[in-house]
Amino acid sequence: MTISRLKFAFVVRIRPTIRHLIPYDGGPGFEEMSARFGAEGVAMLAGNEYPMPPFPEVGEAIAQAASGINRYPNATSTRLREALAETWKVPPECVWTGAGSSEILTTTAQALGGPGTSMVFPWPSFAMYPINTIYADSKEIRVPLDSSLKIDLEAMAEAIEPDTTLVIICNPNNPTGSYLARSDIQAFIDRVPESTLVLVDEAYGEFVAAEGEPSLIPLSLERPNLAVARTFSKIYGLAGLRVGYLIGQAACLQALRKAQSPFVVGSVAEAAAVAALGFQERVRERFALNRSGIDFLEAELGRRGIEYVPSQANFVWFRPGARAPQIVQALLEMGTMIRKGTSEWARVTVGTDAENRRFVRDLDRVLST
Repeated sequence: MTISRLKFAFVVRIRPTIRHLIPYDGGPGFEEMSARFGAEGVAMLAGNEYPMPPFPEVGEAIAQAASGINRYPNATSTRLREALAETWKVPPECVWTGAGSSEILTTTAQALGGPGTSMVFPWPSFAMYPINTIYADSKEIRVPLDSSLKIDLEAMAEAIEPDTTLVIICNPNNPTGSYLARSDIQAFIDRVPESTLVLVDEAYGEFVAAEGEPSLIPLSLERPNLAVARTFSKIYGLAGLRVGYLIGQAACLQALRKAQSPFVVGSVAEAAAVAALGFQERVRERFALNRSGIDFLEAELGRRGIEYVPSQANFVWFRPGARAPQIVQALLEMGTMIRKGTSEWARVTVGTDAENRRFVRDLDRVLST
């Protein structure tokens, strides 16, 4: 009997919630899109990546670190934790690293979840939040945004149940780009039971222009049930290396880390992140370039009478209406990739100036058909 004639039955017993889970959809990658459109080029405006590569010195650090990849990395990312501790003026034991902030969020959910627990988060927000509740075997409690598409902290507080172990606040919120003042979140935390961890996801914190120092990291050292997540995947341009971190009180982080697999931050990623932290002036330059892109996109959408949410991130949530899914698909067929949202909304990431202008041009072409 040839192998082609054999029939196999899938008999492994997968948890029903995992078997029926709809996985996170990252969309087509750069290589796939480039191969498809070739010389015409592509505009990758869906992933909230920074449109420019890492700083040249970071590339050099990556090349140097590559020669040592036959060895396991430092299990606790000591160099990176010390560099982050210096950057944020916190003790190194108050820093926990992971394979992007999303991996830290997943590990935290698994550490705090289990049958008989619940997790509260806003919606719409980062698509991994409800997926993480499934990974953790915990009940999800989605709290709708308010009428201005901001996170509704009053409703979030009211949604907390006695078995709630984790509350997540994405600030700025993804996909809407809306932002909550640090003082408002601090007042919210005052209402949360001490046994419930509040995790503030500041993946887009480096893009915030609304406040001089918007981060809640300083407060996380004072509150045992507060932790703040950040990432190198955005403004630092290291999305492909997967490295992020969580800052909070040492005892909390030490307990959470027990749920994490070993060696999740590779040696090359650690070297790149350490090097990137040394160029904060260039980070501020990238912040300014991003704000220019936000201003351009919001102005162009406004000129066309398209509703949008004022953004404090590196993307704009806009409302093309009932045709939104078809518009996203039509743009994709033209090589301009944005993120599908709800039935009437979509999200476009700030790209280079040429990419931003291409998006506007292609959007006009789609809307005219």
